[in-house]
Amino acid sequence: MNNLLKRFFFGAIYVAVLIWAFSNPIYIGVVFMLVGIIGTIELKKILDKQNILIDIWPVLILGISSYISVIYPDKKGIIILGLLIYTISITFYANSNSIRKIGSTLFCICYIFVPLALAIPIAESNNTFKSNTLIGLFILIWASDSWAFILGKLFGRRKLFEKISPNKTIEGFVGSLILTSVSGGFIGQKYLALSIIEGVFLGGLTVCIATFGDLFQSMLKRASNVKDSGNILPGHGGILDRFDSILFCLPVYYVYFNFIRPLF
Repeated sequence: MNNLLKRFFFGAIYVAVLIWAFSNPIYIGVVFMLVGIIGTIELKKILDKQNILIDIWPVLILGISSYISVIYPDKKGIIILGLLIYTISITFYANSNSIRKIGSTLFCICYIFVPLALAIPIAESNNTFKSNTLIGLFILIWASDSWAFILGKLFGRRKLFEKISPNKTIEGFVGSLILTSVSGGFIGQKYLALSIIEGVFLGGLTVCIATFGDLFQSMLKRASNVKDSGNILPGHGGILDRFDSILFCLPVYYVYFNFIRPLF
């Protein structure tokens, strides 16, 4: 199986699993928790190459606790208790790497688990889970990545940020910005109950944030001299390679739908 066919085949499975998971908050809750666990393990391997040590079990326990606390705010005592126990344990077993470990632990939680947990609150409205909301938003993210890749391959000449991601081009970014914004007008109406103007705005915003998410992870990988975060998805790399844009977009969507849009 050549690389392009492999990429398409496993990409289709990845999309199908997520579309299935979006049908029920329990499904997406479980799937994204697994994504968080696998992504954290991948991130540990990346940071290990920079001699940034992570205590994997405390990170996973606190990450899952924070994940549950975001989805169920009435359970926030779980993460408060977990952080208290963790800081006490660090105090008694302090060494020269303690501050770095605390920093890397909080970074993993904030970078991976908290954004993933926001997917369910984003899709909930008046205590009703609306799967179309997640479908629409993820179509925007996938459209942004796909248009940037296709147009960059066809017309890319000038590098967007060569020091971090040599494959990204200005032409790919601008083309994706235009086409995803246009797509956002239709997707916003069909899936998100937005006006055409709002959909266009959200489409353009998605391209900008998704690009930053991609560049951020490229920076992490480049600093560690690795090409992919893992190999769990043949032709695509690791979980973090597929979720780099999503991890940045979900917090922005949460802020937009809960704090910015209600003002207008």
